[in-house]
Parts: sequence; structure tokens; C-alpha cells
Amino acid sequence: MPYTDILMEAVTGSVDGVLTLAVIVIPLMIFIEIIQDLNWLDKMTAVLSPITRFIGISSEAKLPIMAGLVFGISYGGGIIIDSARQGKLTYRDIYLINLFLVICHSLFEDTFLFAAIGATWLPILIARFFLAIIICWAVARFMPVPPEKASDTLD
Repeated sequence: MPYTDILMEAVTGSVDGVLTLAVIVIPLMIFIEIIQDLNWLDKMTAVLSPITRFIGISSEAKLPIMAGLVFGISYGGGIIIDSARQGKLTYRDIYLINLFLVICHSLFEDTFLFAAIGATWLPILIARFFLAIIICWAVARFMPVPPEKASDTLD
């Protein structure tokens, strides 16, 4: 096979992959902007109450977790920092939120990307979500519960 054929195959395969991802990511980003503008994120956090109770973190952790699940770890991280500065989260909450989001962040976008590359997305989605819950629950059982808030040293 001549090198020009290899190069042509690489270029067309790459362009096809980028276009496939763009078809998924661009509408998803538009959807995310609409959710943000309509303030639906706050309403969606009510779904997380049983999970945060089970894990053993405060109810203030619902918003950063939901933001990380929906919008990704960067946006979730920004909300974690903001909530910590406002004194809403303890160090324990911050640690467990970060642990949860490292395992399970950007559920919709990552799931669509997995599907776009041909992966069976449902087992991946379920495994990530339940693995995050189980690991956070296990870690929380061995963590001390400090009385202070994280905002005391963030300023």
C-alpha cells in the first residue's frame, strides 16, 4: 500500500471522527447552555438527595455533584470552589465530591462520546455511576467528620 493511500485513509478517518464528535458535542453544549440559562440545575439537584445522604455528605454537596455530572469536572470544580469559599462545604465534603466526580463526571457528554466511537454505552454509564457511589460510601465510612468549614483557610 503506497504512503499516499495510508495518508489519505488517516486524513479521511480523522475528519470523519471529528465530524462525528462535533455532531454530538455541539448540540450537547447548546443544551447545557439552555439548562444553565433556565436555572434547571438547581431543580435537578433534588434527585441527588438520597445519594448524598447514603454517601454521608452534606446536602450542600448536591449542586457541585450535579454540575460535575451534567457539565463536567471543570464546571463542577468551579462550583466546588465557590461553595467552599462561601463556607457551605467541609473538607470532608470537598474530598468526597472530588472523589465522586473523578470517577463519574460529565455523564451525558462522555456517554455520547463512548457511543460515537462504538462502545456499548449503557454498561459504562451504569458502572461509572454505581462505582462512584460505592467507593465514596466506603471512603466516607473511614473518614473523620471535622467540625470546621473549608472557607476558614481558603481566603
